[in-house]
Amino acid sequence: MMIIELLTKVNSSYLVALAALVYLIIEAIKRSEIISVKLMPLVAVLMGWGIGLIIGVIYQESLMRTSLDGVIAGLLAAGSFDCVKALWQLPETLK
Repeated sequence: MMIIELLTKVNSSYLVALAALVYLIIEAIKRSEIISVKLMPLVAVLMGWGIGLIIGVIYQESLMRTSLDGVIAGLLAAGSFDCVKALWQLPETLK
């Protein structure tokens, strides 16, 4: 199965919910200072991948698709934090 075919099967609402879950978990880890902030994007991707695999096993879905959804959700969670942070600091840089 080609990667394009897998991406067309991604359920967007499921992906957003998964990204929000990963984001909340990563924020909790970040605030507890267990892991260095520099490693958070990698941790977010791995966390998304793991949650995607767990969801695939529980709901008996394709593990390839659910793990890919998890990786995408982890990337969304890591990128959304950087985007929100940049937007939050934008008024300060424009002064």
